[in-house]
Amino acid sequence: MRNQVASYLLCAACAAAPAAAFAQAKAIEFAELVTVFLVPAAAASDQPSWSLGAHPAIRWKSTSPQPASARLAKDGLPLSRTGTVTIIVGGRPTHEHDDNRPGQWGLTLAGTSDHPAELHIVMDKAAALGFEPADALRARGFKVKALCKPGGISSGVGVYTIEAPGHKPVAMSHEWSGGSAGTWAQVKLAYAKSRAAKMQCE
Repeated sequence: MRNQVASYLLCAACAAAPAAAFAQAKAIEFAELVTVFLVPAAAASDQPSWSLGAHPAIRWKSTSPQPASARLAKDGLPLSRTGTVTIIVGGRPTHEHDDNRPGQWGLTLAGTSDHPAELHIVMDKAAALGFEPADALRARGFKVKALCKPGGISSGVGVYTIEAPGHKPVAMSHEWSGGSAGTWAQVKLAYAKSRAAKMQCE
């Protein structure tokens, strides 16, 4: 009987270890997520590729760009790839749902047939948001320069240039809106100067 109990506990531990590893593999640190969408410094061109974002934590809906939403198309971004991801900062989820599930972020890589021009990282619901994007990147060795100061308290937009070691710099905006239900946030990366010029602090 004692041997049966020991075997059961051993098997349970074996099953739990892969499950925990799998759960961790489905999440990605915010700084790592941003890095997989940056153009390497050694690349011959500053233009990004539609193949950016190759990471097992990202669940893409398609392997190639598809017709974008009407809103993006009207903004000069006719194609997009969309997906979802669980983001962690310091090993902890950025936010949780009411049933203690880690919150999700939607990803949209948008652009033209030649190359993507922007990345949108959008929080799936308002919640208790546990991180500040610029600070999270600085903590992981990014160079972060604020281009203007957001004016809001309960809502606003901050604009920055960011650069990871070994990668080309991009413009980043962080938009947030807070209320009784929590905070909603969106982070954008702009690869082209024309797209970066549209980012303004509020």
